[in-house]
Amino acid sequence: MSARSHNGALIAGLILIGVGIIFLFENWYLGFSLWRILARYWPLALIFVGLRKLYGYLTWQEAAPAAPSLPPPPAEPAPKEQ
Repeated sequence: MSARSHNGALIAGLILIGVGIIFLFENWYLGFSLWRILARYWPLALIFVGLRKLYGYLTWQEAAPAAPSLPPPPAEPAPKEQ
């Protein structure tokens, strides 16, 4: 698994846990309404996605080019037996 897909799996897992907790609160507490919260704070999701993209852009590092491979040094001839 590459680092990028590993990070994406972490984010997806955290989002699923968060959504599950919200729905659990909605079932336990009658005064809690997910839709009221979403209607009020949905722009924060856009801000967080934008910040994440900006952070990824600023911390992205291009892989260093591979050094040219040199041929192996010539082998020394074996001494002749006389």
